[in-house]
Amino acid sequence: MKRYDSITAIKAIACILVFTTHWKGAFGGFGIGLVDRYLEHGLMRLLGYGIMCVYVFFMLSGALISIRVFRGRPYSWAQETVRRYLRLTVPIFGVSFLVILFDRLGLLFNQAAAPYAPTSFLGTHYTKPIPLYKMITAPFVTTVFQGDASVYGPLWMIPYIFGGTFFSIILSEVILEFIPRWRVILYVLLGIIFLITGGHYFSFYLGNLLAAGILYAEACRERVQPRLWQRLCVGMLLLTVGLGFALEAFILAGMATDHNWFIRFGDENFWLNIGGFLASGGFMLLWETLFAGRKFWLTRLILWIGERSYSVFMTHWLVICSFSSWFYLRFYSAGPKLSIALNFILSTALILLASHCFYELFEKRIYQFLWKHAKKMIADRGQMSAAESTGKPERQ
Repeated sequence: MKRYDSITAIKAIACILVFTTHWKGAFGGFGIGLVDRYLEHGLMRLLGYGIMCVYVFFMLSGALISIRVFRGRPYSWAQETVRRYLRLTVPIFGVSFLVILFDRLGLLFNQAAAPYAPTSFLGTHYTKPIPLYKMITAPFVTTVFQGDASVYGPLWMIPYIFGGTFFSIILSEVILEFIPRWRVILYVLLGIIFLITGGHYFSFYLGNLLAAGILYAEACRERVQPRLWQRLCVGMLLLTVGLGFALEAFILAGMATDHNWFIRFGDENFWLNIGGFLASGGFMLLWETLFAGRKFWLTRLILWIGERSYSVFMTHWLVICSFSSWFYLRFYSAGPKLSIALNFILSTALILLASHCFYELFEKRIYQFLWKHAKKMIADRGQMSAAESTGKPERQ
């Protein structure tokens, strides 16, 4: 499948903003006066509102799956189910093992640091010892199917990712059955339904729409090459409008309903999804225009983080509850520049190191090993079933 560096870059930015959101929730800021002073102004709000980034993750997941279906890549339901299940649960098992290990060794300091923190966020997690059986049940059953976040708080969204896989496949297959005119009508009808009902699967619907837009733009570029300034203008427009939608949704969500047209025509999450969709499309267009084929240290770093975004997601909260909380507890009396600002820098470096090790072990080696053998077993089983069906004698 074609690699989209722009999508990888969005994953990097999204996982960074999820981390900064949890950091702000835990310690109230970043220990830098200028940054903390403007945290509630303009785009700086995004450092504390990672929920939109979760929706963007949903959207990109749905887009990549939909692109594969739209391109006609063959797949089987059995293989796709097992692959997605292993892709999600192997890293969850890894982080569950680490959390329970840290809990047993007394390395989770969030409860000790909570009384000194400016918010109550740290004190709401790991209030009692985690049972050992959670090491098995949480990764492979309760987290994937029930959204159990008792072992690792950010994992509430895993069931939506798992279910969104099949939603994206089914929607893509249905879309392909219609002629182009009816596809537009179907997209509009589904959009109206989600506007009325809401729900997290709206992100996967937008991901499918984003995939259709990506493939349509690629087909158009083969016939007509738009000028550089045109692509830049469209990209900036989409990015600006998308971020504007997101910021206005944050602001207006707290206002009275009768003054809030966002709430009247869809809830806050609906408009955050719309903002994330437009901003993602604009960012992809800008990235492909400015950085396609051009790689320097910053783009390489962004892509490196993007490839490990799931591992960053899996390790950042453990680092916050262990090392970051210990550092804050040890130096909170020294002032925010040491206890929070230096803590943030050291914790970021530790998260990058931990996520790389986590990625190499769980996402590449263990997952690839299990998926390789599972795929072989499914293929062998399919061949046996085919042989049995062709070898049955015909009924007289």
